Parts: sequence; structure tokens; C-alpha cells
Amino acid sequence: MNAAAHFRPDYAACRDYFLALAEASGGALLRADNPAPGPDGMALSTEFLRLGPSRAERALILVSGTHGAEGFAGSAIQCAWLAVARDGVLRENLAVLLVHGLNSFGFSHLRRVNENNVDLNRNFIDHEAKHPHNEGYAKIGHALAVAALDGPEREKCDRELERLRTEMGELNVMRAIGGQYDAPEGMFYGGRVPVWSNRALREYLPEMLPGVRLAAYVDIHTGLGPSGYGSPMCYHHKGTEDYDLARSWWGKDMTAAASKINHGKTGHGAMEALAPAQVICLTLEFGTLPLAEVLAALRDEHALWWHGGARDGSEIKDAFRAAFCPDDPEWRDKVVERGLQIAADAVIGLQK
Repeated sequence: MNAAAHFRPDYAACRDYFLALAEASGGALLRADNPAPGPDGMALSTEFLRLGPSRAERALILVSGTHGAEGFAGSAIQCAWLAVARDGVLRENLAVLLVHGLNSFGFSHLRRVNENNVDLNRNFIDHEAKHPHNEGYAKIGHALAVAALDGPEREKCDRELERLRTEMGELNVMRAIGGQYDAPEGMFYGGRVPVWSNRALREYLPEMLPGVRLAAYVDIHTGLGPSGYGSPMCYHHKGTEDYDLARSWWGKDMTAAASKINHGKTGHGAMEALAPAQVICLTLEFGTLPLAEVLAALRDEHALWWHGGARDGSEIKDAFRAAFCPDDPEWRDKVVERGLQIAADAVIGLQK
């Protein structure tokens, strides 16, 4: 299998390819239209494709595009599964639901955040309760969300960021970028209300899987960890039934929940939307570049969006894309191979 062939160059091409495979699959397709505009007014959407019976009691849910521009890898895995892996997989009481381009705005505009500058993977919290305060971000946020692409002001922020990274240490920096709810124009902003993609996921998951009792939920991301390797990061805490079940499916290298790192991941919404079903949640994170380079790409793209003015910015966007989807056939082959393996392991576990 030429796994790299399942990657497409932009959101529109990814969606077209997915829809062509969806039609050929004969599955049940629901298309949710995002009211926000894409580039040049393009219509945006999130697709929910179910293969298997509507009343299936067990289901695998694969999600792409939570972090917008990270969606290329997730889309490729979903399309590869439709193209080469779906035949012979489904059993009478098992469904597979593919959620394509959950954050279609970020996917189409090559942004990590959505139309409200919201990091979707921080938005699935109780917005009626008091929003968490991230002291680490309050300390480092001004140096992250720079107001200039270059010049003396940018150089000053760069120096300050390096000083703070040394002072705080890498773990505390990771906690600092794990989400914040106080700076709407800042980075890693979780929002103050449920955004469109949040509401769509909560509405359509139970509509597509009305009889589910046990589900594996896999949200596909890129940008952190060893290059080309998909790190399985479990939502659940060690010592719980959910964690033990996840480990039996995905193996000993799966890491446990890191609730102090970030709040409000999409799987929390899935657990609530599908209750009382048992939903076992996993973030599948594919490494790309070293953290410092990924963070630099994020800062540049953020500054371009808010302060770029008439600047072309194509070099910044190219670097941003490379930070989340390297143009490397070997990397892409590894991503698809690993993604299909994680999906297969979940299907085997769900059938036991």
C-alpha cells in the first residue's frame, strides 16, 4: 500500500477524496454545515460517516481535524481505512463512525484554532461553572502571543520566551500551553461557550450511534512526540476500569490521563453525548518536529493572523503546515500504518 497517496494538499481536496470514498462505501453519511466561511467564501462542513448497523451496540469512532491543520494526517488515516481496511472488519453488532474535519475552519485556513480563535480540544468543559485559570499561561502568554512578526518588539518577546522556558522548565511550559480561558485573542484559548464544532459533535454522535453501549473514541493529532510515531495517550486514569480496558486494546506504551496538562478534550464531549455508554477515549498523537520548532511555527502563524496586515505570509503558512504535516513520504507512510493499526486493535478489542 502506498500510504502517502491518501494525503491530499488542502482541506477541499481532503474532503472531496473522503466524500468519494464515503459514497463508494455505501455508509450512512451526515453532513453538518459550518456557518463560518472558508478561504474565498468556501462552504465548510464536518462529515459523519457510519459503516455498520444503525443500532450497533459497539462502535469505533475516528476523528480528524480537531486542531484544524493537524487534519491532514487524520483524514489520510480515515481515507486509507475506507480504501483498504474496511472490508471484512465489521461484524453484526459493530459500527465504525468517521468524523472528518471536526474543525473545518482551522483545516481550511491552515490554523490550529477555529473561527472564534478557540482551541477546540480545550472547549469541552462545563461552561456554566467557573472557568479554569492557567497561572502558567498568565506568566508566559505575552511572550507567546506576540504582536509583531519581526522587529524589536518580536525580538524582545523571543528573548523573554527563552528566559521563561529556562526558568519554568519543559513540563511547566507544556502545562502553560495546555489551555487558557482568560485571553480571547491569545493562544490555546478554550473559549467561554460551546463553539459550533462542540455542539455538532454532541448532536450528531448520538444520532449516528443511537444504540451504542461501548465505544472506542480515537482523536488523531500531530505535532508532539517522536517524529512519525503515533503515541497513544489515554484519557483515563490508572487504576480505573476504563484505563485497564484501553490498555488491553492499545498496549503497554499507552500513557495515562494527564488532566493537569489540559482540560476540555473532544472525548469528554463524546462521553457526555453518548452516556450512559462506556466510551474509551484516546488521543493518537504523531510527532513531527522538535517542540521548539512547533512552538515557533504556532507563534508565527498566530502573529500573522492577528497582526500580519497585508503581508503575504506564505512562508509562515508553509512552515506551519510542515510543523503538523511534513512533506515526507516515509513520515506519511508511518502515520497511516500506525493509524490503521490503532483502529484494528480497537476493533479487535470491541469484538471480544
